[in-house]
Amino acid sequence: MVFKFIVKKMMLALGFMACAMSITAADYPIGSPVYQNGKLSVQGTQLVNECGFPVQLRGMSSHGLAWFPACYTEDGIKALAEDWGVDIFRLAVYTHEWGGYTTGQFKSKDAYNAYIDELVDICGKYGIYCLIDWHVLNQGSGNPNNTLDDAIPFWDYMSKKHKDDKHVLYEICNEPNGTSVKWDVVKKYADEVIPVIRANDSKTVVICGTPTWSQDVDLAAENPLSYDNVMYTLHFYSGTHFDYLRQKAQKALDKGLALFVTEFGTSKADGSGGVFFDECDIWMQWMKERKISWCNWSFAGKNETSAALKGNSCESKAWTNTSESGEYIKQKLAEPDEFQACYNAVDMVSYNDQVFLTPNPVKETFSLVLPDGAVATGVEVLDMMGRVVLSVSDANETVEVSDLTQGIYFVKIVFADGIAVKKFRKE
Repeated sequence: MVFKFIVKKMMLALGFMACAMSITAADYPIGSPVYQNGKLSVQGTQLVNECGFPVQLRGMSSHGLAWFPACYTEDGIKALAEDWGVDIFRLAVYTHEWGGYTTGQFKSKDAYNAYIDELVDICGKYGIYCLIDWHVLNQGSGNPNNTLDDAIPFWDYMSKKHKDDKHVLYEICNEPNGTSVKWDVVKKYADEVIPVIRANDSKTVVICGTPTWSQDVDLAAENPLSYDNVMYTLHFYSGTHFDYLRQKAQKALDKGLALFVTEFGTSKADGSGGVFFDECDIWMQWMKERKISWCNWSFAGKNETSAALKGNSCESKAWTNTSESGEYIKQKLAEPDEFQACYNAVDMVSYNDQVFLTPNPVKETFSLVLPDGAVATGVEVLDMMGRVVLSVSDANETVEVSDLTQGIYFVKIVFADGIAVKKFRKE
């Protein structure tokens, strides 16, 4: 059984969290997506939170950072986090188009890095995830190998700079494309870039684009990458891509690939036409059922159907001046997140997955199984609303729960270096 939570209401009930947290550069706001989920990873086909629960992130993608810089400021990101309710914001770092990272037309590479760092920090300040996207697309960058001379130092820098940021994810190639750019070509690029990232950052989720503008996920499934915490990019536009693409995606899922829709639109693939809400509803339900995360294209005031804002909205800081597409996406974002609670993820001990309760389910008593050297100093049992229903000062003793009613509970185990949180069923 999956237990659903409306996050902000749930977090208010968790008094033990509020006293443990302060909003500093190293922490995240209470109740925010990162606060409750912590560092993400990949298990099988699922993106999961720090407690191992499946997560579906929902958010927005920028357009080109150089093209709409008035949108990509603290004011804009604050509006996305606090008004739009996004879980994640994707930074589309174009590479070879006008204003791209390699061109020097918008910023030098060092200044570009600093700008990205600033946006990453702003996302962290408001407790949302940040996806750094190496946005290969046109001008020869459709073959990502053509960008390696710049991609290698870019990802070396980013993975060193942000390795300790729980809210960061890496997307190494947006939309590989071209008749000669098959999966083996993209895989060759990934096998150059991912080891550079992993030399600095062994844990952050890496998302790899797939051929044909990130549609051929089924071909990637035939010869997947050999790294942990890797996902594969799937893109769709609801006026162009229909059930045939969902069938390709399902084949990839059936073969064990983890998918992330890092970009989709309510328009045709070129950003125009429509909007195609009926087909987008089908896609939305499909992603929801599979807990596939998504970012909508795009948070910008561009004169095209897929843009979420009307023209000049960012310049006037009119963050509610949404287009027809933007209003639709805001309504989708307003639906409650269905995160399973990973209560104090940012204070979770690194060995949380080595802590167990036995037996589980529990009838009368349970005991803790801890890794070597770990010493628990206290145990609290909490109900589904986060209320403490039982406290035990001697964590080495068997915990008696026979007086509890049947249902789901959480156990908070306190250590000197943090906490572990485990779920159990009382029978």
